Order: sequence, then C-alpha cells, then structure tokens
Amino acid sequence: MLVLARKPCRFPAIFNFGDSNSDTGGLSAAFGQAPPPNGFSYFGAPAGRYTDGRLLIDFIGTL
Repeated sequence: MLVLARKPCRFPAIFNFGDSNSDTGGLSAAFGQAPPPNGFSYFGAPAGRYTDGRLLIDFIGTL
C-alpha cells in the first residue's frame, strides 16, 4: 500500500455554529451547568458539556 505524506492542516480557528452533534457548551451557557458526567470521563474534569466524550468537531480539530 502506498501512503503519501501530506502537510498537516493548520487553521487559526474553527467556527462551529452548533447542532446536536457539536454542543461544545453553548447549551450549558444558556440553561445552566450540565449534570454529571458532563465531560469528566474524557477531559478529566467537568467540561460543561451535555456529552461525556469527544464530538465530531473535536476530531476535526485534531486533523
């Protein structure tokens, strides 16, 4: 298998306008702190998210 090296993408920012697949804390800002686990198991501390893991936008941000 041929694997071609490519330069990593470097962007100064990613603007995510949000939907149910990418709540990075906006819901908590609008309606109060999310109840546990709210990101604790992935981030090691409460992250203010209504999810307990990474989101699609987190994976895109690591490219």
